[in-house]
Amino acid sequence: MEIIQTLGTLDALTLADYILKNYGPMSHLKLQKLVFYCQAYHLGYFNSPLIEDDFQAWVHGPVCRRVFDDQQDVSLLHCDIRYSNYKNEDPDVVFSEALISSQKEFIKDILTDLAAWTGLELEACTHREKPWIIGRIGYGPADRCEVIISKESMREFYSKELVSWWPN
Repeated sequence: MEIIQTLGTLDALTLADYILKNYGPMSHLKLQKLVFYCQAYHLGYFNSPLIEDDFQAWVHGPVCRRVFDDQQDVSLLHCDIRYSNYKNEDPDVVFSEALISSQKEFIKDILTDLAAWTGLELEACTHREKPWIIGRIGYGPADRCEVIISKESMREFYSKELVSWWPN
């Protein structure tokens, strides 16, 4: 008998809080990129979104607007923000209860690998990757852009990235 587990999802703000609590403090720039890479690699590996929110192709890389709006009063682009337990839920508990074990392990691996990078290093990576580049078509380097980076372009690109890391 085959046991089928349904993949879980997280709210984008819960994922951001989880990252800040476990890997912070960090710049808003870095937080946005870590949330993006969790979503992107999850799409590539599981063929399913981790969060429902979209990312926009902003000047400094992909941005989840809800996370931006939630953090804009307490952060600047390159200044550190910290986890603040102002909500009634513990992001560790939600993370643990909402996701199946393979998702939790995968996301923790992604975050462990990327948490050592700076926000600027992560920004430079996203600027070389097809999903953000496609979203910026027709926009200059400093032009405001709110074009949605498609989940399909993320799934396609990052699934190939994962294959190059783990060929078997």
